[in-house]
Amino acid sequence: MTRRTKKVLLGISLGALVACGEDRLAGGTTQTDNMAAARTFDVDSLLGDGNRPENVPTIATLRLTSANMVFEESRADGSDLVIELVDGHPVPFRIVYWDRSAARGRIQVRLDPNAQGIGARIRLRWGASSLPAGDSAAVWSGIPDSQRLALTSVLVSDFEQESLLSLLPHPGVWYSNSGDSASISEVAILSTGKVDRGNALHVTFVAPIRKSFALVGVPLGVGPYSLRSLDSIEVWARGANTILTVSFDHQGTDDRKAWTPRYPDSTWRRFVVRPGDLDSASGNGGNVGWMGVRDSVTHLSFFAAQGEELWIDDVRLHGVDADDLK
Repeated sequence: MTRRTKKVLLGISLGALVACGEDRLAGGTTQTDNMAAARTFDVDSLLGDGNRPENVPTIATLRLTSANMVFEESRADGSDLVIELVDGHPVPFRIVYWDRSAARGRIQVRLDPNAQGIGARIRLRWGASSLPAGDSAAVWSGIPDSQRLALTSVLVSDFEQESLLSLLPHPGVWYSNSGDSASISEVAILSTGKVDRGNALHVTFVAPIRKSFALVGVPLGVGPYSLRSLDSIEVWARGANTILTVSFDHQGTDDRKAWTPRYPDSTWRRFVVRPGDLDSASGNGGNVGWMGVRDSVTHLSFFAAQGEELWIDDVRLHGVDADDLK
């Protein structure tokens, strides 16, 4: 019985990660605790030029699919995964999600300065229970909140540029629509009159009954996009007696949505909507629930009903980074 090691060099990028090397250690046709499958990733390609701070830790994201990971060889919950330097030193990591059946996974990896050098590589191992586990609690230790926000969120729009173009990697124009006896008389970027708020999107409308709607929305780009890593959407809103429905949409030949209502008032309030908050599939108005849209989101929509006006500001996606929307 022989032991073989094979290495295959592949190119990778942040937007579509592909392994740059693969090592396999196997005992015959089976794997043992001490002989796990492994794949090596080039740190240069993970970080690129825009995410390489000087002499401080940073976070790299592994986006894993069947193209760069043998999911069926891993545990269903990813509990057998280990990330290490090529010398075997363990690297802290956090599993954002792991779906073996769908062959999708995302891992955040902490890279200290000694692991960021030109030509550096990290190795992902799976299938060996005896290997040392990563320390997920250590991933973000000591990393400033501002850096964490930049690495793990995307600002959709803050309207300070006085433009209806979004701030997304593929900027789209905010648009409006109405139906069921509703109408919109104005969609404009206006000053809020508050120094700490600046400008915001202002919508005046008539939507007298709950089933009628006036909406403003924005395309996420050239999608559809998978937002499985989404932690939440944050939006600041104001609108007396207005029902605001936050919706993730798939627009196409089979329109579908996942939404949930929020209830702003006459003062500015911060609303946070998580995937678990979205209404379960009801079929009403195309609502199929989060599971029905999470892998194919094309637009964000904000429906307004009742009331007379709606202000929206500082729309941000948390748990998603710019490379998810390229």
